[in-house]
Amino acid sequence: MTRHSTDRDTLISAEENRAMFDRIAKNYDVANRAISMGMDKGWRKKTVQLLKPFRSGRYLDIGTGTGDLVFEIIDQSAGVRVDGIDPSEQMLAIAKDKAEKRKVGDSVSFFTADALDLPMENDTYDGIVSGFCFRNIERRQKALEEMRRVLKPGGMLVVLEATYPDKAWVRAGYKLYTPLVPMIGKILGGGSAYKYLMDSIEDFPRPDTVTDMFSAAEFSNVQYKALTMGTVCIFSGKK
Repeated sequence: MTRHSTDRDTLISAEENRAMFDRIAKNYDVANRAISMGMDKGWRKKTVQLLKPFRSGRYLDIGTGTGDLVFEIIDQSAGVRVDGIDPSEQMLAIAKDKAEKRKVGDSVSFFTADALDLPMENDTYDGIVSGFCFRNIERRQKALEEMRRVLKPGGMLVVLEATYPDKAWVRAGYKLYTPLVPMIGKILGGGSAYKYLMDSIEDFPRPDTVTDMFSAAEFSNVQYKALTMGTVCIFSGKK
């Protein structure tokens, strides 16, 4: 898959991305568990542990999807307030249904918003997370600047993202596995979407480039932690 526009960082447009996630929303959680072999739960747990949410803090999940990171924050720290934003109404509908079943009350709010033009005032959040969303944002540097704007001074941004492994032997295994992902997606009704999602991982910048982007957005203490042989990374920085 090749990029058709030099005005964006992604292989497909924001509108194509939204429509794709609307289409696969129904089976997204099941597909995630299957493709990651259940490891995505542990990755999210580590992401929130790095965020270190505290009681009465206010947090934002960008690209919340079906809300799993939001609920992980609540599970790790009682008394927090968390907003989850996403462009996909269908994904958010599932997140809202989960929230109702969990009886989280007004501690959680889900709504549509654009990561490139966040509808929040400066210095709103004690911390921001994003899981498997950053590589799908059309203009990533602009998004980082927006995230920093709405963070309170000292607030932490933690981004969980799938990455193309650096080690040759891991890549060899990765290339054997990746053709299976669209097959899983096809069974669940979203084969072409999962082909794109795997292509987008190879297209995503290497971890050192991502940390340079964090630094360019004026985050401090920028670092990343590679998980599962470099197939996933957690990036973090402080305002």
